[in-house]
Amino acid sequence: MSDPADATDSGKRAPISAGAYRKARRSVAGAVAWLLRGQQNQFYFLGILIGLISGASAVAFHGAISWTENNVIYRFAALDSPWKYVLVIATPAVGGLIAGWVLARWAQGARGSGIPQTKAAYHLRFGRIRLETGVWKFLLGTLMIGTGSSLGREGPTVQIAASFSSFVGRWLGLVPRDVARLVPMAAAGGIAAAFNTPLAAIMFSIEEIMGDLKHRALAGIVLVAVIAAVLEHSVLGSHATFGVPAHEEFALVELAWSVVVGLIAGLLSEAFVRTLLHVRQRAQGVRGKWRWMLPGAGGLATGVIGATVLFFCGRAGVFGIGYADLTDALFGSLGIWVLLALLVGKFAATVCSYSSGGAGGIFAPTLFLGAMLGGAIGCVAEWASPDAGTLRSPLAVIGMGAMFAGVIRAPVTSILMIFELTHDYALILPIMLANLTAYAVAGRLRRVPIYEALLLQDGVNLRQFPLMRAGEPWQALPVNTLMTHEVVTFRADTALPDAREELEHRRFRLYPVVDAAGRFVGMVHRKGIERVAVTHPERRVGDVLVEPAVPLVYPDQTIRDVVRLFVQTEQTTLPVVSRVDPRRLLGVVTLHDITRQQFRQEERAG
Repeated sequence: MSDPADATDSGKRAPISAGAYRKARRSVAGAVAWLLRGQQNQFYFLGILIGLISGASAVAFHGAISWTENNVIYRFAALDSPWKYVLVIATPAVGGLIAGWVLARWAQGARGSGIPQTKAAYHLRFGRIRLETGVWKFLLGTLMIGTGSSLGREGPTVQIAASFSSFVGRWLGLVPRDVARLVPMAAAGGIAAAFNTPLAAIMFSIEEIMGDLKHRALAGIVLVAVIAAVLEHSVLGSHATFGVPAHEEFALVELAWSVVVGLIAGLLSEAFVRTLLHVRQRAQGVRGKWRWMLPGAGGLATGVIGATVLFFCGRAGVFGIGYADLTDALFGSLGIWVLLALLVGKFAATVCSYSSGGAGGIFAPTLFLGAMLGGAIGCVAEWASPDAGTLRSPLAVIGMGAMFAGVIRAPVTSILMIFELTHDYALILPIMLANLTAYAVAGRLRRVPIYEALLLQDGVNLRQFPLMRAGEPWQALPVNTLMTHEVVTFRADTALPDAREELEHRRFRLYPVVDAAGRFVGMVHRKGIERVAVTHPERRVGDVLVEPAVPLVYPDQTIRDVVRLFVQTEQTTLPVVSRVDPRRLLGVVTLHDITRQQFRQEERAG
C-alpha cells in the first residue's frame, strides 16, 4: 500500500490507511487524556468544548432557518400575485410530507420540540442521545420551519446541542454520569446562543432540564452559557433579539393591567396546552401505512390558516417563527383586529403543526401568542384608560413573559428571558407580577407542566419516585416506581427474518414476546434472533425464547428484592407482570433502570 502522504500521478492523494487513521486517533486520544487529567483541567476543557459546540450549532441552526424562511415561505407570501395563496398553502404541506416520510423511516427521535426528549435522556439514559438525532433535527427543523410550519427553533436547538455534546462525551470515553452532566450544560449553551439570553439559559437549564439547583454541573452550565453567548455575539451581534421602544418607568395603571394580562395569559395557557395535548393524542391514535403523512396534514392545515390571515390582514406571522409581526406588536403598531387574528391563527396553526408530529418547538409560538394577547389587552386598556397613554407596546412585552410562564412553567426563566430579549428594565416589576400571576393560574388549572405531559403521552414518567419517609432507603420502594412502562415487544408468530430486520432499529438485547392476544409468553434475546434467522429463516420468534425462563417480577416487589433476582440470573432485563394475571405484561425492569436511580440519588446527595 502506498504512503498516504504521497500524491498519485494524477495529482490526487491516496486514501488514508487504516493504520494511519488509528495512529492519528491515538494521538488525539492522548492529547485529550492529558487535557482531562485532573478535575480542574477537565472542567475547563469540557466547558470550553461544549460551549463552542452548543454555540456553533445554535448559530448555524439560526442562520439556516432564517435563510430558508426568507427565501421560501416569506418570499411566497410577499408575491404580488393571487398565486401566492396557493403557494403558502401548499408549501407547509409539502415540507410536512417530506419531513414525515424521513421521520417515519430514519429519524423517529427527531420528532417534537426536543426539550422533552432531552429531559428524558438526561434523567433516564445518562444523557445518551444519538448523533444522528441531532443531525436530523437540524435538517428537518430547518425544512419544516422554513417552509412555514408554525414551530420554534429554540427547543430543537437544545436537542441538537445536547446530541452533539453527548456524542463528543462518549467519544472522549467519559463515564456515563459525566456524559449526563454535559446535557444541561449543552442545553444552557443552546438557549444562550439561540435567544441571546445567557442568564435565562442558565436558569432554564436548572429549572427545566435538571430541576435541581444543587448540582455539580452548575459551574459548567455557567461557563458554557457564557462561551456560547460570546460566540453568538461575535457572529450575530450583541443587540437584543427584539427591539422595543423606550418605555417609561412603570405606573400603577401598568401594574393593574399587568395583573389582567397575567390572569388571561394563565387561562389562555391552559387552553393552549389542553388543546395541543388533546389533538396530539388523537393524532397518535392514527394507525396504518399512511401515518407518515400526518405532518403533511398539519402543514396543510397551517397553510390554510395562514393564508386566511394573510388574505384578510396582509400578515404572514402565522407561518414559521413570525418574528417580524411579533416585533411590530412590541412596537404597538398593530390594531386590535390584526392582533386578535394573529393570536387565533397562531394558536390553531401551532396546535396543528406540533400535534401532527413535526420537528419543531413551542418556545417561539408561545412568545408570539403572549405578545398578541398583551397587545390586544393594551388596545382595550387604552380605550378604558385614555389618560394612561400608549399601553399596547408595554403590555405586549409583559404578555410575552406571562404566556411563557403559563405554558412552560419556568417563572424565573421567563422573567430573565423577557428582560434579556428586550433589554427593557423599566418594565421589570409589571413583568414579574404578570408572570407570577399567569404561573399561579396555570398551575392551579393543571399540575403537570407541558413537557412532562408530552412525555407522559409517550409513556415516559420522569416523576417516578414518590416522596419517601424520612430515613427510608430508595431500595425499599416498589419496583413500579422505576420500571420502564413503554416496551417494545415481538409477536411470537413473527418470522425471524422480519424480527431481525426490526432489530436494526433497536439497541436492546432482551425483548418480551407476546401472543396474538397480547399475552406475555417469554423473553427473546437479540443474538437468538440474529443467529437462527440465518440458519433457519422459516422459524418464528416463539421458537427461540430464552431458556430457562426468565424470572418474573411483580410491580409491588421492592427494588431490593429485584436486585436479588438479577444476582440469581445472568439476564439484564426482567419482565414485570400482574400478580392477578401473570400473562399480562406491565413493562420491564433493567439493571440500567436501577443504576440510573443510584446515580440520581448520588447526584442529589452530592
